[in-house]
Amino acid sequence: MNLNRSSSRSHSVCRLFTVVLLGLFLIFLLVMLLFSAQAYRTATKGTQQNNNLYTASSYISVKFHQHDSSQSIFTDTVDGSPALCMTDTVNDQQYIYLKEQHLKELFTAAGNTPSAQMGTNIASLSDFQIQQETDGFYRITLKDPDGNTSSLLLHSGFGNNSF
Repeated sequence: MNLNRSSSRSHSVCRLFTVVLLGLFLIFLLVMLLFSAQAYRTATKGTQQNNNLYTASSYISVKFHQHDSSQSIFTDTVDGSPALCMTDTVNDQQYIYLKEQHLKELFTAAGNTPSAQMGTNIASLSDFQIQQETDGFYRITLKDPDGNTSSLLLHSGFGNNSF
């Protein structure tokens, strides 16, 4: 009879140990889930922040290189905003400019007056500056809504595209 009581206590301690161990495991899983969710949010936010600058920088660089020939790239304005203007061989003009916190692109026939409202959105930016420097260099500075900046130094000429 004494043996049954000892065995019953042993099973109770064993069950208690199992329940406590399972509880600790569940708490550990919950803590890991919370930390993982926060890490995912942080990584996603960082990707979104860099995406606008990367998209705008890449787009401008590719367009610049596509029009890389003598006299086909110049600076202009579209409704008072600075614009990068590129002329195609078919006598069309392409404008890249900033309007209402969006980098925009507009295609128009040469000689037509461009309207900023007609452009297509490329990326969300808060600032877009173009400086024509010496020897065919153009410095393009971009700023996203969060204050991150990117600067490009591109060269217009035959074969020497960028630095």
